[in-house]
Amino acid sequence: MTSTQTLILWVLIFCNLFLNVKLLENGLARKPPMGWMSWGYYQCSVDCENNPSKCLNEKLLLSVADKFYSEGYMEAGFEYIIIDDCWSEKRRNQFGRLVPDKKRFPRGMKYIADYIHKRGMKFGMYTNIAKKTCMGYPGSRGYFKPDANMFARWGVDYLKVDGCFVDENFLNVAYIKLGEHIDAAERPMVYSCSWPYYIEFIHNKKPNYTTVAQHCNMWRNYHDVALSWDAVKAIITHYKDAYTELSPHHGPGKWNDPDMLILGTGALTDSQSRVQVSVYAMLSAPLLLSCDMDQLTANERELLTNLDLMAIAQDPLGVMARPYELTNSITLWVKPHLPKKGDAYNSVSFALVNLAPEDTTVSLAPGRYGLNSTDGYTIMDIFARTFLRNITLNETLNLTVPAEDVILYTLYPL
Repeated sequence: MTSTQTLILWVLIFCNLFLNVKLLENGLARKPPMGWMSWGYYQCSVDCENNPSKCLNEKLLLSVADKFYSEGYMEAGFEYIIIDDCWSEKRRNQFGRLVPDKKRFPRGMKYIADYIHKRGMKFGMYTNIAKKTCMGYPGSRGYFKPDANMFARWGVDYLKVDGCFVDENFLNVAYIKLGEHIDAAERPMVYSCSWPYYIEFIHNKKPNYTTVAQHCNMWRNYHDVALSWDAVKAIITHYKDAYTELSPHHGPGKWNDPDMLILGTGALTDSQSRVQVSVYAMLSAPLLLSCDMDQLTANERELLTNLDLMAIAQDPLGVMARPYELTNSITLWVKPHLPKKGDAYNSVSFALVNLAPEDTTVSLAPGRYGLNSTDGYTIMDIFARTFLRNITLNETLNLTVPAEDVILYTLYPL
């Protein structure tokens, strides 16, 4: 091989490595995204004349931005405002472009994006890789490049991409190709995929999470949340059972997404709301509310703006908590995180989650679950925001977890 041929070979190897790194790491979503998404509560609420109080329109999105800005949610980390399906006209225009519904979004999506950006937040939108969205609006199949460029021009920071109405082979190609066009559009956009969900639950195959994590910042892998406690319990149980499969592919820039928080909808009691937010925080999952922001209770607002809880959710290490089944009803979720004592001793949060309708008492020896500071730990009750006591590695805690509730402690190394 000549020197020129050797040089060309090395250039090709370098370019290939560079492209692979680019796909694996776009620098976004270093922490799990937090914000608000329309679908869970508003779904396809387009009959604004007959139901103006539940209308998917410009006024709604701007009102969420105002709430985040003025009521402390931004300070807690909530920054994305994302519109889901049903935002467009039913047909593309004569130039093949997607057009926002003219009655509900009279000033267009660029106006909404600019409004949100001026308040220091980020804007997200939705499309589907098929010709139609899940609700029958125009999808992006055949338009990946122009749609990606259009979203970039509108100032979109986050793109949720659904996978209805396509076969398995197209799923495995389309998410990669659309991601390439998003990257080429030269506007940073968090890429949220539903890819593994459709592979597993529609096409009955095992998702290749190694590939998914190379091309997406976050991904849905279980059923849509419904406005019910049973739906929340099913999601939590799924993540407990799938921990071994999901956790290796989870971390900064790539997140398993258990779907939206349903606080503010009246579907959950205060204790059930604590369970959903706590487990999601322990999972390092995206925290995306879906509700009428005016309907959040005082307890729910306090929960969402609890900075100690949000610090667990947004920890830079991004560890997905490991579940331990202590009894038929109690699961202990264990999550190491910052701050550290030196280089060796993480802080560790413990969430004792009771999904049963009756109180349950358990004995817990924290030293058995990854604690290693021989000087002991001090325990903070995250909900009460108080320090309780110090504990050694050999001590046992006897705790009664109320029905459908959670005890959440953080142990800081002494």
